[in-house]
Amino acid sequence: MMPFDLRCVAICAFSAICFFAAPVFSQEEEPAEDGEAEGIAGFWEVETSSGRFVARLDRISSVSEHTYVIDGSVQVTECTVDTVGSVTARFYYIEPYNPETGIAAVSNATNRVREVAGRLQGRSELDAGATLVTKHYPDTTHARTSEYRLRSKASIRQIYDHVMKVWAMEKGRGDANRLVIRKG
Repeated sequence: MMPFDLRCVAICAFSAICFFAAPVFSQEEEPAEDGEAEGIAGFWEVETSSGRFVARLDRISSVSEHTYVIDGSVQVTECTVDTVGSVTARFYYIEPYNPETGIAAVSNATNRVREVAGRLQGRSELDAGATLVTKHYPDTTHARTSEYRLRSKASIRQIYDHVMKVWAMEKGRGDANRLVIRKG
């Protein structure tokens, strides 16, 4: 058994090592909030609640933002980022579409159904599937496509604006080439 003084010195030394070594082991700090952040030089990166997409800036070949309707029932707002090679990133938001009653009425009804269903399940809302990409094989296979479903239409515009700024305007010379959207 060590004398009391030697044990105290050993505990203090161990604590100091742990305190000063902690920053070494946490190589990459996660941004505290959603928004722009410093990223890897020469790359564009976006992080969502369901995943992360990273592309070399010199490999991005085109960026688009568009809205379309599927089978007269669902409206999709989408931003795509194509790369030289074989990968396309799709960031999209889905909402009900009904040209007769308007999007607001359908959206309100959908939100009400989710609220009631959430109460029945003992939860305040149904977030589990809000960002889950759903595919029906083989109709909707998207080979060489990374897909990210977002919770808000505004997040699609935010991604488009960010990639255009980093890729087309700053050409990778800016400070914030990473976008974090965990809540959107």
